[in-house]
Amino acid sequence: MTKELTVLMTELDSAFFRYAHITGALEFYMLVLETPALQLAVSKTLTGTETEWKQIHRFMDLGSQRVTWYPELPVADVLKQKLSMLGYLYGVTLSRMIGDLDYYLASVLKSHFAQAARSGSYWELFVRETKIDLIKRQHGKFVYALLQERHKIEHNKAAIDRGFLERLAKKNVKTTYSEGDSIQKSHVDVLLANQVVREFATDVDGEVTKLLPSTP
Repeated sequence: MTKELTVLMTELDSAFFRYAHITGALEFYMLVLETPALQLAVSKTLTGTETEWKQIHRFMDLGSQRVTWYPELPVADVLKQKLSMLGYLYGVTLSRMIGDLDYYLASVLKSHFAQAARSGSYWELFVRETKIDLIKRQHGKFVYALLQERHKIEHNKAAIDRGFLERLAKKNVKTTYSEGDSIQKSHVDVLLANQVVREFATDVDGEVTKLLPSTP
């Protein structure tokens, strides 16, 4: 195992920890908004008074002054955004995990193959320099698709375009997406991606280790 793989696993652990607890907090928050009895209990604990929540806003106390930094919205309007907010967290987390994997590829190239950092994905450069066909590694096609999805989530408002489909077709990676579709992810997708990225990176790292000089 390379030190770069150890760093990757640590970063994946951190991303997954944040995902688990942030989504848990959001789901609990939405449950409170959906349940008047919980609103009464929470407000009683926080303020000593039982209050049913009609409006939601965000504020902070600066000295003796309370500053509202996000305006009041009806609870019903906030609840309508539940799936959108969760979807945002799914997308951000998947993007971060793939970013961590790309950083692993870059770090291996820099540390062991004298390739300096550059912008963009390191997938193709890694294949050229190491001669390790990433598509053929465990879950390679799945991870390549995630890599392309990450680019669309970050730069194309998660919309599928012709370039995305052509890149997958060139690698013989099948997809159910059509041009104009929007990338939709769920909790299950994040759990699966977390497992797959770990297994893919472990398999790739095993091939990298075979290429490195043995240490006495």
